[in-house]
Amino acid sequence: MSDRMAIGEVTRRSGVAATTLRFYEQIGLLSAPSRVGGQRRYGDAVLARLEVIGLCKSAGFSLDEIQLLFADDAPGRPASRALAQAKLAQIDAQLEALSRARAVIEWGMRCTCPSIDACTCGIHPPPATNGL
Repeated sequence: MSDRMAIGEVTRRSGVAATTLRFYEQIGLLSAPSRVGGQRRYGDAVLARLEVIGLCKSAGFSLDEIQLLFADDAPGRPASRALAQAKLAQIDAQLEALSRARAVIEWGMRCTCPSIDACTCGIHPPPATNGL
């Protein structure tokens, strides 16, 4: 019996749909697996790769950006580093915006006035920046 997994087993263990696996193969995020009797057979390494893809997606990387990260094999990985620095700046901006949104919501929960326009309780939202 082979120690390689069928697509259903990869789907079950990774939580990634079979259609997504095939798409990732099509665009080059996953290498084409070996085939046994015409069926795809994956090694265990595919699970780690899918986990990395999922984490990158959670961090906001597009599939094109993830492809760039995987393909960057230059010494020092300059393209990956530049992309990561840009993504960190985006994440920091998102965290700042979420922090401001949280402060406004907390202010709104403490305010006992009949409306924001008629607020006299002395609780005021933080100054709006960047359209917030």
